[in-house]
Amino acid sequence: MKVRLKNPKIEENYGEELLHLRGIEDVDTFLHPDSSCLQTYEQLTNIKAGVELVASLPENARIALIVDSDTDGYTSAAILYQYLAQIQPNWIIDYFLHSGKGHGLEEHWETLRDAEIDLLIVPDAGSNDSQYIDEIQTPTLVIDHHILESEHISKYMTLINNQISPQYKNKALSGAGMAYQFCRALDDYYDINRADDYLDLAALGICSDMMSGLEIENQYFWHDGFKHVKNPFFRELARKQAYSITGSVSPSDKEIMECLNPTTVAFYITPLINALIRVGTQWEKEQMFEAFIDGDAFVPSTKRGAKGTMDHRATEVARFCANARNHQNKILEDAMFQVEQKIFNYDLLNNKILFVRLDEEDFPSELNGLLAMKLSTKYKHPTIVARLGEDGYIKGSIRGLNNSELISFKDYLDSTGLCEYVQGHDNAAGISIIKSNLTALHDKANQDLAQFDFKSNYFEVDFARHALDKDLALLVVDLDKYTDCWSQNNPQPLIYVNGLHITKKDVQIMGKNKDTIKIMRNGVAYMKFFAKELIQQFNEIDGDIKVELVGKANLNEWNGTVTPQIFIDQIEVEKDDPLAF
Repeated sequence: MKVRLKNPKIEENYGEELLHLRGIEDVDTFLHPDSSCLQTYEQLTNIKAGVELVASLPENARIALIVDSDTDGYTSAAILYQYLAQIQPNWIIDYFLHSGKGHGLEEHWETLRDAEIDLLIVPDAGSNDSQYIDEIQTPTLVIDHHILESEHISKYMTLINNQISPQYKNKALSGAGMAYQFCRALDDYYDINRADDYLDLAALGICSDMMSGLEIENQYFWHDGFKHVKNPFFRELARKQAYSITGSVSPSDKEIMECLNPTTVAFYITPLINALIRVGTQWEKEQMFEAFIDGDAFVPSTKRGAKGTMDHRATEVARFCANARNHQNKILEDAMFQVEQKIFNYDLLNNKILFVRLDEEDFPSELNGLLAMKLSTKYKHPTIVARLGEDGYIKGSIRGLNNSELISFKDYLDSTGLCEYVQGHDNAAGISIIKSNLTALHDKANQDLAQFDFKSNYFEVDFARHALDKDLALLVVDLDKYTDCWSQNNPQPLIYVNGLHITKKDVQIMGKNKDTIKIMRNGVAYMKFFAKELIQQFNEIDGDIKVELVGKANLNEWNGTVTPQIFIDQIEVEKDDPLAF
């Protein structure tokens, strides 16, 4: 196991000092943000013009609303739909969903061109759709957060975008956050106070779009939005994932809401929504948007054995989401079987980059990223999963290895100069490369990446301790106080522990499936879940055992007793040398 300590050794006020090193000056405000952490909407360029555009609509206006195909898109559109329906119930609002994982106006512009509408609203997209807006020739309000790539802005477009607003500091605000800010502006215009009714949806969208947690404005959205979830569908999804979120078998709603934070939402709620967007039917997607805007409505139940009964739409659609996730996992399982045959038939692992073309496979492109992630994890290769288009470009998804010395697979691909684009995050992005450059990419990568041993685990850690260090338990206890603030760009800190010498008697096998390991040493419990392979390793070692590990801090409270724990991410074990004691 290769480990590098990212920061100077922190010996007290562990969480606070770590946040200081990550650029947070006022830690107390960062942990307890209030509405003063919101930037004024007036710093958004064109927002007053956008408000005037809405305010000028006639009482019987017809509005078209585009729903972008991800969680941020659904929440952005749901915020605006509900708010506009409240301020003028006579407006007719039609919404348009994508049939696949499309974005913006490309799929709908011809329909909209021929429709009779007074205002087109495009949240979480549209900044680069001026060519379509020119064709539609309808007043269009774009409320977006994506980078403007085109110099041409349609004369029909009113563009509100934090990326082109010099005074707006938070460039990591997503479409849902921008929609909320627009509603705040409408609040002031109409002298009402309704925007905060949608703070929870804004928080969900910002978190799901992996926006930076180092922005205090985003921390405010999460802090208040997740603690006051009003949307019935959001609440129902949280109930659906109650055990995963809380660790309790039958938690109350209050207990569930107290455990919502950027980590639990991103891991347990967003994937349900995204699964239905990826593999759900068009009708199911429509039902999900309806659940976001009117989850309390009663609809006929489709639950097995419940024919003829009614249920809340939020409850129905939460079940659709769970079913979609199961269906998605089955598709991925079948795809893995097909792709693995191709990998071995064509010796694809001989290259440093595992590049899999899916031209023959019947596999939805919406799942490219998930398949790439499964392949990269299993085969320990930076991975690209893509298809060849009619234009000669191969387009798809990349996934790097988070625990490797290649910190950013995206930046490496960009640096080759061989790709048309690589857009996204360091180790999860979209890619386009012309087919004729593929051989050159492999040749260059095989040479450039020869220095990297992707099969060896590499961790950049925030804290490094010997198992006997007196402050290890104090470190764990202190870090647990910061649980709710960890997020994208502000990840939960990793702790490296070495010098852990144990006997087999120290290893406790737990859980219904007997696949959880607990090691108690010097006041700290080390926990590893789904650990059947590790249990086998322990069984194969004759004698005492030496352990090194990387994990994350956690506290366990049971019957009034608090136990510092480290949840193990990676562990390496070997037969101990008695002389090491």
